[in-house]
Amino acid sequence: MGSRLHHPHVQRLLNTDEQRCEHYLVMEYIQGRTLREILEAASPKLLPLDEVIRITTQICDALAYCHEHGVFHRDIKPENIMLLEDGNVKIIDFGVALLEGARRVTWRGLSGTVGTPDYMAPEQLQGARGYASADIYAVGVMLYEMLCGHVPFEGENVFAVINQHVSQDPPSIQKFNPAIPPPLATVVMHAIRRDPERRYKSMRGMLQDLQHLDAVIPVPYKPDAPHMSNTRRQVILAVVITLAICLAIIAFGILAQTMHHVIH
Repeated sequence: MGSRLHHPHVQRLLNTDEQRCEHYLVMEYIQGRTLREILEAASPKLLPLDEVIRITTQICDALAYCHEHGVFHRDIKPENIMLLEDGNVKIIDFGVALLEGARRVTWRGLSGTVGTPDYMAPEQLQGARGYASADIYAVGVMLYEMLCGHVPFEGENVFAVINQHVSQDPPSIQKFNPAIPPPLATVVMHAIRRDPERRYKSMRGMLQDLQHLDAVIPVPYKPDAPHMSNTRRQVILAVVITLAICLAIIAFGILAQTMHHVIH
């Protein structure tokens, strides 16, 4: 992976060893603060709009580069975004990154469900490996958080958060911060669609919109169509089949009674 990535906003991988019992990565040392630390220090937990756009643009640029080189981070969150003293961004911790075409899913051989639930895409939480669309979703959630002070879904425990990501549409960001420019709100909500097919097709596309917000046409946010689970679909199918059988029995009974009267 290290030989693939050489980008100013990506932490460099200096060395790796998979021959020993314990695999390890040697990464570039970065001095600075995480985005999480910066958000926690802000009061309220909001950053200036121009700073939010600058940070997110650098993140998108770095991830677009990674994706175009076949590497998907899969654990994008404020804890994995470092801000240097000069204000530039570095994406860190590629420990669970997925290389395109690789058989192994993570450095530890974990399943496809890796990452932090607050920032994980619904399909990732349902066991999908997580490719570009999952990173796009995570960046969208971080952008949402920087603009209104909290993530789209919050719950008492991890299971409640996972359930919301999988079964619910995120609330409009303008509900919590009406001051957000409509073009920027459109970008955010486009990135965090529950249906991956309705998100940006590439990180490069999201980056271009952020760089040219004046050209983004504001689109009123409309939630996706209600998602029907397999269990619910099976129940409905069973009810339909049962009703069809009942109607067939009734029709057969009426026909038999009619034939009886005709014969007699």
